[in-house]
Amino acid sequence: MNSLIGWWEDAGIETDIPVLPPAGTRTAPAARTQAPPAPPSKPAAKAPLKPHQDARAMAGSADSVEALKAVLEQYEGCALKFTATNTVFARGNPAAPLMVIGEGPGAEEDRQGAPFVGRSGQLLDRMLGAIGLDETGFHITNVVYWRPPGNRKPSSEEIEACRPFVERHIAIAKPRVILLAGGIAAQALLNTPQGIMALRGRWAEISAGGHTAPALPTFHPAFLLRRPQEKAKAWADMLSLADKLEELG
Repeated sequence: MNSLIGWWEDAGIETDIPVLPPAGTRTAPAARTQAPPAPPSKPAAKAPLKPHQDARAMAGSADSVEALKAVLEQYEGCALKFTATNTVFARGNPAAPLMVIGEGPGAEEDRQGAPFVGRSGQLLDRMLGAIGLDETGFHITNVVYWRPPGNRKPSSEEIEACRPFVERHIAIAKPRVILLAGGIAAQALLNTPQGIMALRGRWAEISAGGHTAPALPTFHPAFLLRRPQEKAKAWADMLSLADKLEELG
């Protein structure tokens, strides 16, 4: 034992192990008195739970886009709300023939409380302007209304928490055409696992609250900022969108 302790101390390890006397001189340890058992502690009081919020009922209570925004601001069923600065609902004309639905707010959108106002939003405005649309001709929103931390993709749980409000928004606004900006929005609202490379440029339909509209998936403008070589495909989508809007009047 002494040699082991010495080796530890040479290595710089402090020890507090007592050196035992020879075996013949050891005395039996005194019997320990057992402490009386501690009285059982009372369980800690639980914090009162907030009443459960029924997102579909809350969304269904709104009969206008303005009322839906007011109800959404009272909703606490999506965890993203507690890490975001602002609720990011919509911008543009609620009565416009085109509704654009994207993924979720970024940093600039979170600061301003409006969707698609950063660099990608400016590109989207230019793309829509190239087919003759300004803010009176479109209405923009997202599948989640609060910025995911670090601009990560929203989770399926976060998308589902917001879905009743997205669907009610479509039902109230009754757009003639829906543009789905990016794979997250397309997958969520078309209920498909396919990626945006397979979905873009292919018309589908979205039904919500008794309203059905043709929907066109296209690249998210943030993707186009990273991959400008894909802008030709996005322009083909814009031309297809313009044709559909003209066809439907």
